Amino acid sequence: MSRATTDLAQHARQGSGWRSLTWPLGNTRRRSADPVGQPPSVAVADLRGRNAAVVLTTLRNAPEGMKVAPLADVTALSRPTIEVIVDDLKSVGLVVELPPTSSVGRPARRFAFNPGAAHVVGVDVRAHEVAASVVDLDGRVLARERKRVRRDLRGRARAAATVEVVRVALSRADVSVDTVAAAVVGTPGWVEDNARVRYVDNLRDWAETDIAGILAAELKCAVAVDNDANLAAVGEHSQGVAHGVDDLIFILLGERVGAGIIAGGRPLHGHHGAAGEIGFMVHPAGSRLAARAIGEKGKSRPGLDPLDFSAAHLAQGAPGDLTAGREDLESVGTRLAHALAPTLLALDPAMVVLGSNLFGAADNESARERVVSAAREEARALLVDPPEWRVSALGDDVVLAGAATFALSGVEAVLASEPLSLFPSWSSPSAPATHPAASRTS
Repeated sequence: MSRATTDLAQHARQGSGWRSLTWPLGNTRRRSADPVGQPPSVAVADLRGRNAAVVLTTLRNAPEGMKVAPLADVTALSRPTIEVIVDDLKSVGLVVELPPTSSVGRPARRFAFNPGAAHVVGVDVRAHEVAASVVDLDGRVLARERKRVRRDLRGRARAAATVEVVRVALSRADVSVDTVAAAVVGTPGWVEDNARVRYVDNLRDWAETDIAGILAAELKCAVAVDNDANLAAVGEHSQGVAHGVDDLIFILLGERVGAGIIAGGRPLHGHHGAAGEIGFMVHPAGSRLAARAIGEKGKSRPGLDPLDFSAAHLAQGAPGDLTAGREDLESVGTRLAHALAPTLLALDPAMVVLGSNLFGAADNESARERVVSAAREEARALLVDPPEWRVSALGDDVVLAGAATFALSGVEAVLASEPLSLFPSWSSPSAPATHPAASRTS
């Protein structure tokens, strides 16, 4: 397993390290952790859920699997209790029974965690593209799918394209929709309560489109929505160049400029969900000047963005591609540092990460480094303690990575408390056994 995959799974399992989820997983019982005062049947069910969570966590930390006796020793539960719990976990697919290692006598039963028992879906919605990824409980990306779309698509048509991309990704991953436990959608704009796009100006009718409800009806699971820059920050923090950096700003350069903020290891959304939406600042002169800096004609409507330049121009802006070439890119970096200076002073991040889809192509490395270098130098002149500036290591996949991490954190919250309630039925939702040794059963 790659470091990035391991990091994604570990960060998701530390879900409280991100934020308290504002959306519950569907069909999950939410009871008090304190059984006092509850009916006996509820208290027993709570205890059963907690014991199942302890056993499952122990098995997740034992990649080679464990037998019943060692499980009982580690968890301090009785062997009969362990037998019942592992059979329950096996019935919902979260645990697989491994083949015996010896043919002599009656072999002891051995069990292992099954990362293919459930999956999450990450979605990235843009003006010209929609993308989806399918990820298992170990954080492995099983499939990614992208589809180009027209910029002028109405909301319902864009939602339909999104559903189509998700279906194709699930098919490519050979994953049944029945095993999808959660999905997260990254989108431009202000997002309210992880459920509704409050405002977005570059996706037609998108604020009036219930993408969470549409995907929930398709996937039969909980669906959350978050701003794409916020999810990019989560993705970069979990497995990118900002891994382990608990105070950072991710700058998402596209048709608008957005910032995702991690403060103290947690995403910062603000009271209205608009933290980091620097692209919505009214700056009439600045937008026209920034547009000219890379050769694009200024917009005729009121400027909403102090750095109003197109992704296409910047992505193609390696020296020689544009009239001003090098100077244009350096101008973008300089203006970016100026636009961010108040935010940098207010938040004092350790790192600023620049991405994502603008710098996806390898042949644009000189262009992206020139923008970052200019921003870094200007920030040094403006600030006493400037942050480190880096280019995103995840490129086009950064929002998908953050969406998957967010979705996994919701699933992990259930696995850590009541794993048997992850799906509405106590029967396994056709989950394949993905532990390597499980495939060797006769």
